[in-house]
Amino acid sequence: MKILFAILCVCAFAAASYGCNKGKSTGASQTKKVGGCTVETIAIGTGMNVSAEAPSDAAWIRVSSVEFADNELYKKAALDLAKALEMRGIKVYSRSELMHVAEGPCWPPYSVEFRIKLDEQAGGPIHKFLLGTPIAEHRPGSERPDGYGPFFISCGYGSSDWWTIWYRQ
Repeated sequence: MKILFAILCVCAFAAASYGCNKGKSTGASQTKKVGGCTVETIAIGTGMNVSAEAPSDAAWIRVSSVEFADNELYKKAALDLAKALEMRGIKVYSRSELMHVAEGPCWPPYSVEFRIKLDEQAGGPIHKFLLGTPIAEHRPGSERPDGYGPFFISCGYGSSDWWTIWYRQ
């Protein structure tokens, strides 16, 4: 009887472990620790996985939100931003899928990040261009709306923000 009980416990533990780990390393999402935060990468169908190693001096530009927006909105915003960068001749080194900070102090909680060739001085023209360009059928603005709006685009280098554009319906 003790042997049967031990076998059942081992089987239950194995089944629980399989259920807890199922889909973590493959499938629609992956979870990893980054800077004290648990970050989940969610495939939203942008086809924008990392395409090249970005140099250490690469700037970043992100489509971000504080509250979860629909996966299709993130996808549309990322694709529209990619087109805008291409139209302005900005070199894109790499792009991510949707990153979600599941746990920890990292901010913003949701973002799609592009690593780009851009410096602060060259960032002015793309900032002006995006201020006049709707993204994902949302209007851009320089003033932050209540609740941060449905999403925002920010640009910078390292931990420094150069500028942010806020979007409204």
